[in-house]
Amino acid sequence: MRNRSSPHRRVLRACLLAALACVATGLVVAEAVCPKCGAPVPPGALFCTQCGARLEPGAAGAPPPAPASDARLSVVQVVAIHDREMSSIVQAITQSSAVRVDSLLGSGFAVAPGEFVTDAGLLVGAKEVRLADAAGRTAAARIVAVDPLIGVGLLAADLPGVPPVPARRDQPREGETLTAIGFSSAAGMTPSITVSPGVVSGLHRSGMEIHPVEDYLQSDASLPRGFAGGPAVDATGRLLGMTTAFPLGRSLWLGPAAGIGYFIPADWVERSLAWIRGGQPPRAWMGAHAAAADPDSRKLFGIPGEVRWVVEDVFPDTPAFTRLRRGDGLLRICGEEIPSLAAVQLRLLSAKPGDRCPVEVVRDGKKLTVDLILAPRLDRPRLKGIDALRLYGGVEIGTGSQPGLLVNRVLPNSHAHAARISKGDVLHAVFTKKDLEHPERYDARWRGVKDLPELEQQVARAYSDLDFFAGLKFRCKDGEKREVFIFSLLTATDAF
Repeated sequence: MRNRSSPHRRVLRACLLAALACVATGLVVAEAVCPKCGAPVPPGALFCTQCGARLEPGAAGAPPPAPASDARLSVVQVVAIHDREMSSIVQAITQSSAVRVDSLLGSGFAVAPGEFVTDAGLLVGAKEVRLADAAGRTAAARIVAVDPLIGVGLLAADLPGVPPVPARRDQPREGETLTAIGFSSAAGMTPSITVSPGVVSGLHRSGMEIHPVEDYLQSDASLPRGFAGGPAVDATGRLLGMTTAFPLGRSLWLGPAAGIGYFIPADWVERSLAWIRGGQPPRAWMGAHAAAADPDSRKLFGIPGEVRWVVEDVFPDTPAFTRLRRGDGLLRICGEEIPSLAAVQLRLLSAKPGDRCPVEVVRDGKKLTVDLILAPRLDRPRLKGIDALRLYGGVEIGTGSQPGLLVNRVLPNSHAHAARISKGDVLHAVFTKKDLEHPERYDARWRGVKDLPELEQQVARAYSDLDFFAGLKFRCKDGEKREVFIFSLLTATDAF
């Protein structure tokens, strides 16, 4: 944990207090930056508190240019009217009744005259959308398109005079100031702009399971409910990113804890808009799900130390299904090394279905190259039942010498491990909800399973339009009966 009394901490606190003072007066003050590492430095400083470089008089350079515009004028409130009852989401199961979702409140911002961007989570399943600007004007909005891969939604509305947020070409820097802007839903549907200052506390964050492509900015800016889809801007009012969230019943989840918020970077927003305006052509994918190699997977699959990523699952009826195996260590994809899974997604976004993509892997201790022909990415990729239970619940189910289904393996730090399930326990029943085709009916109950076909059938019912939820009941070797409940949002995170 960082020392709260460190000089770096005091400088950051001073910067935040200064930013708050600027917000209170409606002003944005430009700041000097270190010419070596780009970190903000207080006026008159002789050394950079981030990298220790000596700052000669004037060496910090001129402050950034004056604000290009007041970004608050570009922000709108988004009211996504859903008007439906959902019986298949996890809240409905735990409450034994349907969950009524009337509307979700979020934010958005202009990217062109009459065009507004917001977070895709607001729009999934929405029947109607309305916008309100800072002046109190309202207008009906048309959903032009939703990009489920990156998490961006584009709206069109007749709200003239709302200026676009200026673009920024250079990449964000860790430690630079950031201001999130949006409409706090505490004010209900009465538009009231709120600003929240902070700093960029992390780059290239992933593993949040919000959207399939995750390459987020992280900030300590406070994000009240209603900020989802709003912009985050730098000290000059230029776009750094968009606040992102995922829908969870009646609300939108904005972060794991206070002071931790995530933003889709501006360059990813631009890629999404280019795809939408280009006619939403089919995107290429392989159909594999990967994870970072850890000691457990290295031991299980015999993966050498230079391998950073391992194939965890392959999706049925995809190029990877017949050519890649679970446990393959990934070295290169389409001829390039793999610094991150976001880099793989970016490489595939430049490809087309039908393109050849060689994949270099380590399998059984040997290096080999597998040629894949990329296919169109599925809208709702689904794993086989036993693969889904392993991915979401950490338990491998199979058959043995005795009738019935047995636990073959329990993954460390998983739901099954926490419930004290162990190898050799017998799977007795599965608790499932309604499938994707009938979300309006409630029929969640325990159903017995005797073989793998029955298990596949029941796990298929664990999917809804938003999440995966299933219960597993085991007869354990110690004579006890134990239950495991598995929940995960459906984002196909790390699938490429």
